[in-house]
Amino acid sequence: MPNDLHARAAAAILEQLETADPASWAPPWHGADPMPRNASTGRRYRGLNILALWCAAQANGYTDARWATYRQWAALGAQVRRAERSTLVLFYKELPSGTDAEATTHDSSRPAGAPFVARAAHVFNVAQVDAAPTRADTPSSDTTILPLPAFDSFVTDTGATIHEGGTRACYVPATDTIHMPARATFHSTEGYAGTLAHELVHWTGTPHRLARDLTGRFGARSYAAEELVAELGAAFILADLGIARIPHPNHAAYCASWAPLLRTDPNALATAATQGSRAADYLAAMQAPDAPSG
Repeated sequence: MPNDLHARAAAAILEQLETADPASWAPPWHGADPMPRNASTGRRYRGLNILALWCAAQANGYTDARWATYRQWAALGAQVRRAERSTLVLFYKELPSGTDAEATTHDSSRPAGAPFVARAAHVFNVAQVDAAPTRADTPSSDTTILPLPAFDSFVTDTGATIHEGGTRACYVPATDTIHMPARATFHSTEGYAGTLAHELVHWTGTPHRLARDLTGRFGARSYAAEELVAELGAAFILADLGIARIPHPNHAAYCASWAPLLRTDPNALATAATQGSRAADYLAAMQAPDAPSG
C-alpha cells in the first residue's frame, strides 16, 4: 500500500509535467492552499501525504484544508455524501515492544528497521461532507503579507548568514552562506520569500545540521533530488506561514530534471517529500517561543 500511494502521487504529477508547458505549469505545491490538517485531531499532515492532499485539492477545487476519515467525520456529527471519492493517505502505527521490525512494512519515508508499520487511510475533504462543524478560525483570502514580517522573523531566527547582492540566489557550502539578489529585484514579495526558503532548505542539509546526503540513494540524479527536496521544503515552510507559493525562478529547468527522476523511481517523490518535511520542521524548531506563527 505505501508503494501504491507513492506511485499514484508520482504518476499524477508526471502526467501534469508531461502534458503541460513546464514554464507555465503550476504543480500542486504552488498556490495559496493552506497546509492540510486532520479535522478530528487538528494535526497537520506530513511528507507525501501533503502532496497527495494538495493534488486532490487542486484537481477538485477544494479550498478548505480540513480532511478526515469517514468515521472521524461521523464522530464530528458530519456525513460524507454518497458517491464521494476518498483520497489515500498513509499513517504509521507504532509496533508493540519486542515486535520484529524486520517483518514489518516499510517505505522510504521511515528509517530501515524502525518499529513502525505503514497503514492506509482514506480521507475526505470538508467539501465532501454535510453538516461539518464550523472551523474556529476564518482564514484570510489574502495570503500575501507585506513586507512579510512573519517570514522575516522566521529567517532571522534560523541564524543563517545571508549576503544580499548580485543576480543569483544560491547556498555556498564552502562558506556556509546564502547569497540572494536584493529583495527589490524580485517581481513579488512571495517570489523573494519562496527563493530564500528554497535556499534555507539547502542550508539545512549540511553535515553539521541534517547531514542530508542523497548521493547514495540517487547517485547521478542526486542534484535533481536535492532540488526537489528544496522545492517541497520551501512550499511546506510558506504554507505553514500562510504565504502564497509561486514558482522558483528556475522552475522550468527543475521540472525538466524531476521528470526523468520520477519516471524511473516513483519512490523518489516520497523520499523528497519526507526530507522536505524534515527540513521545514528543523527550521521551525529554531524559532523563538514568541515568533509569529503566520
